[in-house]
Amino acid sequence: MWFALILCTIAAFADVIGGAVTVVKRLNPQQTMIVTGLGAGFLLGATVLDRLPDSLSELPATSPLYIVIGYLILLILERYSANAHHRESAAPEMGHHPGAVLSSRAAFVSFVGLLLHTFMDGVIIAGAFSISRATGLLIFVAITMHKIPEGFSMATITLASGTSRMRALLTSVGLAVSTLIGAVLTLEVGAIDQHVVKILMALATGTFLYVSMTDLMPVVRGQNRGSVIAAVIGVGIFYISLLLIQHVGLS
Repeated sequence: MWFALILCTIAAFADVIGGAVTVVKRLNPQQTMIVTGLGAGFLLGATVLDRLPDSLSELPATSPLYIVIGYLILLILERYSANAHHRESAAPEMGHHPGAVLSSRAAFVSFVGLLLHTFMDGVIIAGAFSISRATGLLIFVAITMHKIPEGFSMATITLASGTSRMRALLTSVGLAVSTLIGAVLTLEVGAIDQHVVKILMALATGTFLYVSMTDLMPVVRGQNRGSVIAAVIGVGIFYISLLLIQHVGLS
């Protein structure tokens, strides 16, 4: 149990490393938009090239429904928070922060979606150790390889909404904490039923689809050409990392 928990902690800390890489240097609005494009592209790649095919393969009959439900949950959540925002303030779409290139609502729904995903990361790593130590190690390596870019994506999205670098880093810390909570619950309660895991991952896929294609990509498209190129590069980075993982037999 302790060995599995230590590895889950290492995997969780990778989120913090990714966030720290983003916030070490203060970025101007143009640099922020380019970095946001990278993060948006990576998340789009993760959604369409990895999570979507996996969900359709694991639950071929029902995953489309769960994906749509996940998408609609964030749509409703964003609409609700939009109404609350208008009641509380007459500030423009991008909130109180001058130079913001992404709404605070979009950053919030991104955080919610990634919280669910990182919670499942912890569940999956800890659950894999209930099968065997070798399986747990393989899953640990596969998930950790994605966590630095994951923390990077979350921090860049938060920075793009105009918040402070410290708050951007804290969102990455939140992802790490979510991973640990998922791991601890699984180790204490026991492995979560695999069918439930598949349903939760399909729901998370719907949230990623909303964040990447409905929130982030329209913002990237509306900015300079550099941000669009950065988004393409972000997709490419994810695809290369996926190929590497598959090549060594971890996916």
